[in-house]
Amino acid sequence: MADMTATISVKVEGPVGLDDPQELLEELGQATGLAWRLEPAGRDGTLDGGLAETMLQAVLGGAVGAAVQAATQLAVDNWRRRRLDPPPVIVVVRPPEPPQDPQPPRRTDGPEGS
Repeated sequence: MADMTATISVKVEGPVGLDDPQELLEELGQATGLAWRLEPAGRDGTLDGGLAETMLQAVLGGAVGAAVQAATQLAVDNWRRRRLDPPPVIVVVRPPEPPQDPQPPRRTDGPEGS
């Protein structure tokens, strides 16, 4: 059976400084041991160069979800604590999708095919 994987996402809402997303990305990687991916979402930016919304994502393998979620939340809390006006941050763990049963092949012989 294939390894079940889940996705964990950290969504930062509101403007952030130019270095803030990269700093959070590094902290999440250190705290969780996962390879995080940074992608801007929503509007392109604000007047101060910050992003309106930033999404960080990582893929979890096996049964490490609860420990990684706790480490992620701790890293986010530490990062927010150092901000004068911390933006809202949402942490979401999306469970693995159950494997889909393959569809049986369509029959091409029979009365319709004649």
